[in-house]
Amino acid sequence: PIFFSHMQQHLRLGRTPGLAMLTGLLTGAVLLFAGCGSGGPASKPPEAKEQLNKLFNLYRLYVEKNKKGPASEEVLREFGKSLSAEDRAARVIGDDLEGIFTSSRDGKKFVVRYNLPFNASQNKALAWEETGVGGRRLVALTMGYVVEYDEAMLNEAKK
Repeated sequence: PIFFSHMQQHLRLGRTPGLAMLTGLLTGAVLLFAGCGSGGPASKPPEAKEQLNKLFNLYRLYVEKNKKGPASEEVLREFGKSLSAEDRAARVIGDDLEGIFTSSRDGKKFVVRYNLPFNASQNKALAWEETGVGGRRLVALTMGYVVEYDEAMLNEAKK
């Protein structure tokens, strides 16, 4: 309202608003609308990243309980089914034990390094997307987080 009254006053006096005033108006409009996002899917991690996080959490829990990595997908899957719903919820594994083994981005099963001696102090690739998207793959690292790597970075993390 104050801006518009100044604008009207300038126009009545035969003056046109200066560049600074126009810049201020545009800046204000941009700032006003910049924060008006819906907070929808863009602010949420991609589903494939969540799936890989859950798979990592299941693998880590298996290692904690058995002191070694699972021998195969079947062994890990059966272990997950043996957990109570409360245990899966507490460890952020969830109830969709079928869905966490397949990436929603490339539609293929995650590649998992079974029997991997789990050492959280070494940052190695534990599981990753087979194909990924746009030359980049989601990778679960033994330090406990999921990142997006290109082929060269993934190969380095496998060493």
